Amino acid sequence: MAVDFKANFPNDTTGTRLARELGLGAALSIGIGTMVCAGIFVLPGIAAAKAGPIVVFAFSLCGLVAILIATCMAELSTGMPLAGGGYLFVVRAFGPMLGAVMGWCLWLSLIFASAFYMVGFGYYVADVVGISHVVLALTMTILLTGLNYIGAKETGGTQNVIVAGLLIVLLVFFLRAVFDVDMDNLRPLVPPEIGISGFLMVTPVLFITFMGFAEIAAVSEEIKDPARNLPLALVGSVIVVTLIYCAVEFCVVGLLRYDDPTMMRETVLIELARMLMGRTGYALVMLGGIFATVSSANASIMAASRISFAMGRDRLMPDWFNQIHLRFKTPYRSIVVTGGLTLILLMILGSHLELIAEVGAFLSLLLYAFISLACMVMRHAGPDWYRPTFRTPFYPFVPVMGLLGCLFVMGITSRPTILIGLAIIAGTLIWYVLVLRGQTQLVGASNALWQQKVIGPLVARAEDYMAARREAFPVILVPLANPETERSLMIVGTALARARRARLHLVHVMSVPMQTPLEACRIEFDQMRPKQETLLDVALRRAVEQGIRARADALCAHNVPSAILSITDMEHPDLILMGWRGEVRDPRTHRTNVAGVLKVADRNVLVLKDNGLNDVRRILVPIGSGPHSKLGLRVAHELAGEWGATITAMTVQVGRGYSAARSDFDRESLEFFQGLAKEFVRDALAEAGITADIYAVIDTDVGQAIINAAADHDLIIIGASNDWALRQWLFGSLPDYVANHASASVLMVRSRD
Repeated sequence: MAVDFKANFPNDTTGTRLARELGLGAALSIGIGTMVCAGIFVLPGIAAAKAGPIVVFAFSLCGLVAILIATCMAELSTGMPLAGGGYLFVVRAFGPMLGAVMGWCLWLSLIFASAFYMVGFGYYVADVVGISHVVLALTMTILLTGLNYIGAKETGGTQNVIVAGLLIVLLVFFLRAVFDVDMDNLRPLVPPEIGISGFLMVTPVLFITFMGFAEIAAVSEEIKDPARNLPLALVGSVIVVTLIYCAVEFCVVGLLRYDDPTMMRETVLIELARMLMGRTGYALVMLGGIFATVSSANASIMAASRISFAMGRDRLMPDWFNQIHLRFKTPYRSIVVTGGLTLILLMILGSHLELIAEVGAFLSLLLYAFISLACMVMRHAGPDWYRPTFRTPFYPFVPVMGLLGCLFVMGITSRPTILIGLAIIAGTLIWYVLVLRGQTQLVGASNALWQQKVIGPLVARAEDYMAARREAFPVILVPLANPETERSLMIVGTALARARRARLHLVHVMSVPMQTPLEACRIEFDQMRPKQETLLDVALRRAVEQGIRARADALCAHNVPSAILSITDMEHPDLILMGWRGEVRDPRTHRTNVAGVLKVADRNVLVLKDNGLNDVRRILVPIGSGPHSKLGLRVAHELAGEWGATITAMTVQVGRGYSAARSDFDRESLEFFQGLAKEFVRDALAEAGITADIYAVIDTDVGQAIINAAADHDLIIIGASNDWALRQWLFGSLPDYVANHASASVLMVRSRD
């Protein structure tokens, strides 16, 4: 949501948005990691016993329907790249009534899915410890709810490791099992005693294993390059998972006849792994099942909090759900309610695994059916703001077939599941009519208010953005985090902006736990901003007072360096100017935000260590070889021109030192090497087109020589170290040493070249 500063600051633009931190790999990991869950570890045997070998085609049918829906969702996601996912698409296409129904259905489907995952976890652990699977499921649900309540983070790296581990487990099982498949076990494809009814019975249950791809759309506002990555992640994750499921199920029905009593067990995959690979295989698959179920349940609890928050934003759910914990910064009430309903569901239906799975799948299929319709409605209505960068191929065949596929699977669902689903729909309709109808201002795509509520603000933001882009080159990006470094950063930033005729882009990143929707952070900031002057406000005022064009953005993110880099990818700044207040080199430095940006950024980066930057009259620039020194000279020239300061270009030759010069030969040698050093500096200055005083010294300690020379200087500008990585890690780099020991402020420079 943009915040207008133009009334007070005519030359700047400011806003708050979500960081695009997720690449294609991370987006695929979200979809695959949520789909590769209890379904493939718990359902293969049960489904095979009820349908026979044709169960492989049941997985294929579910995958085909999911691919059709994912294709439609890709178009809607690129046309509406905002947090909320499937709920957002329905409410924007059909208005608040259907949006409320679908939002509640999606939220409850995640609760049913969490219960299903936890039951699967209980069966796997119960196979080892001999405790009731329901008790184990209840215990783990309480634990996960507590972890999400306090905001314990499951980082993107950890999630990727879990996903990779699960894929490896299933791949190992398949490669070991496929060569032992008995083709006789696959005949007849449709057992006469079961008939086609078995296929129709298990297909709705199996669809719960394909729910995860919708989570990608729910975080579409956080995905980099959505025009490319969203369609690839949505469709690609479904294709990968469908192939995995079909391959594993093929091995299951090929190793064990469908009518074998063992096939009905929830842990048949463990038994088959033990049969093929002994205790090692047993332990491998068991651990895979435990990790899969726990990770998926945790993801569902987190996703449920995002959905309830998106609904609360649109006034389709009470604001009570969306209160953020003052200490943990998590939507704790939503998390507690989600966990509590999961516990109640487990206590009531903990022994009915298939019913839990079927209800969750039914609610998801209902949402997916409306997503197919939404794709057609939005394409037909064609509002000006709806400009998807990906178009559903073979339109309208794909959305029509997706809709029919959802209706077909819903139609063959068992009667108890249909009754439960209809009861939920009726309850949400009554809730909307009695409670919510007069509280929301949302409208559907066909309503004339759409122009005022959606298109107008979007066009205004687009115009502001395009105006900023026209002024944007060059741009100096200044991330602000600490009020103690803000003043010195703005002194340097405004001077460089004036010298380069550049625009400052001021960014303040607000980090929240993974459990907290980024939308919550945005709303909290927008509510707080009118009440008190923020760090951005202070910096923006300084820039305007200096006559510098500036833009200020508060950025909500789960990871600060990734958020800064996402802005860098979009704005392509000429410089990134950051501040560092503490020790530059200590055991924690490699995990700091500055280090995170330095590792990855392909821009020129300046890092200011402020030791009391005030009136700068003398600037010392240690000169070495390489692009960092060249950039340092250029920056020094620009700052000196703005501040009326002088520049001293210094070089240090490593030698015996002046104290060792006791003979005429030593004195002559010193003069000779000093002459070479000065010649080197003159060449560097001539190449940069800069005039400066030259100071050359021979010493045994380069860092100490620079510190001694800087005693009567106000600012040191030093290029990044080119030391060998291991030596730099063990002993620290030269810029680190100078920054930690010099009395003057230090500006460390790293060139992108």
